[in-house]
Amino acid sequence: MKMKKQILSIAIITSIILIACGSSQIKNNTTSILSGNLSNIVSKELYLIDLSQQRGGPIDTAKIDENGNFAFDYQPTEMGFYRINLNNTNALILPLGGGNEVFVSGNAEDINQLEIVGSPEAEALAEFNRFNFKIDMQLAELNKEFQAIANNNNVDSLKPVFIERYAVMEADKMDKMKEMIDQDPALFSNLAIIEQLPPDKGNNLEYFVKVDQALAKKYANSVFYQSFNQRVKSLTQFAPGSVVPEINLADPDGNLVPLSSLRGQVVLIDFWASWCKPCRIENPNVVAAYNKFKDKGFTVYGVSLDKTKEAWVAAIKQDNLTWTHVSDLKFWNSVAAKDYGVTGIPFALLIDEEGKIIGKNLRGPALHKKLEEVLN
Repeated sequence: MKMKKQILSIAIITSIILIACGSSQIKNNTTSILSGNLSNIVSKELYLIDLSQQRGGPIDTAKIDENGNFAFDYQPTEMGFYRINLNNTNALILPLGGGNEVFVSGNAEDINQLEIVGSPEAEALAEFNRFNFKIDMQLAELNKEFQAIANNNNVDSLKPVFIERYAVMEADKMDKMKEMIDQDPALFSNLAIIEQLPPDKGNNLEYFVKVDQALAKKYANSVFYQSFNQRVKSLTQFAPGSVVPEINLADPDGNLVPLSSLRGQVVLIDFWASWCKPCRIENPNVVAAYNKFKDKGFTVYGVSLDKTKEAWVAAIKQDNLTWTHVSDLKFWNSVAAKDYGVTGIPFALLIDEEGKIIGKNLRGPALHKKLEEVLN
C-alpha cells in the first residue's frame, strides 16, 4: 500500500465502459454527430455528456420517437469522449468530433451487442471492445473453474495451470492493443485503448510514446490528449537509463546536500515521511540493504515530505536511518516531490554511479536482488 496525495483530476478514460461492436452496413442518413435506432429504451430522451466537463451537465438532448430513433445535433469543435446513459445500468461512451456521423443500433438492454459505425475512431473502439468483452468472458469462466476446485486438496498443484491460462489471456489482450495502435497510431480512440496497457511491462512504454507523438500535432488542444501527454512525460522521465533531476535540499543541520554530491555510488533516492505508515514499514528493509551493501558502493538519499523538523528527526532516530537525509519541510509542496512528479509515498528510484535510473520502487527482496546484481 502507498500513501497518496489527494488530488483532483479529470477522469478521462479509466473506469469508462466502452462496449460497442460490429461492422453493420446500416447508414446514417442524417447530419447529426450521433444518431441511432434503439429498442427497449424506457426514457423518452437521451442526454449527451462531455466527459471533459461532466459537472456542467448535458450539452445536448435527443428526443426518442416511438420507433426508437434519436439524433444529437451538437457539433463539437474538436474530438473528445462523450457519454450517453441508455438506462440505469448501461452507459455508452464514444469518441466524437465535429463532422462525425456516428450511428448506433441495437437493444439498449444488451449493450454488448450494440452496433456502431460512422467514424474510424468509433469503429476502432468497437473492434477493441468486442475483443475485450470476449477476454472478460474467458476470465470470468476461468475464475468460475478455479472457484470450483478452490477447496480441492490438490489446489496448490493446480494453480500453475490457471496462472498460465490467465497469462495467455492477458498477453492476447496486450497483443491486440499493440496491433490496433500499430495500424493507426494517430486515432483518437487509442487514448481509450492504451489505458489498459500496463506501461511497465515489456516494450509497452514505447507504445505510449508512439501514441503521444502521433496525436500531438492534431490534438494538442484536447484536454484528453494533454492529460495523456502529462502521463507519458511522467512515465518516460523515470525510464531506465534516464538521468534524474538534481535535488539540493537541506539536511537536519541546515546544510545543503545536493544529490549529485553522491555521484560515484549506487544511490536509492527514497521519498518518505514520518507520518507515512507504509514508509515506516519498509524502512527496516532499506536499513538491512544499506548495512549489507554500504561497503560496496551503495547509499541512500532520503527525501522527507514531513511538515516539521521534530517529527522528521525523531523518525530518523527511531528507525535507525543512518544515511543522508534532506527536506524542505513543505509536505506535498516539496520542490523535489514536484520535480519528480511524486503523488504517493513511499516512492524510490535506484540510480547508478552516473545518476542514471536502474530501478524504480524496488521494495523488500527486490531491492536486495537488484543491489546484488549491480554491486557483486
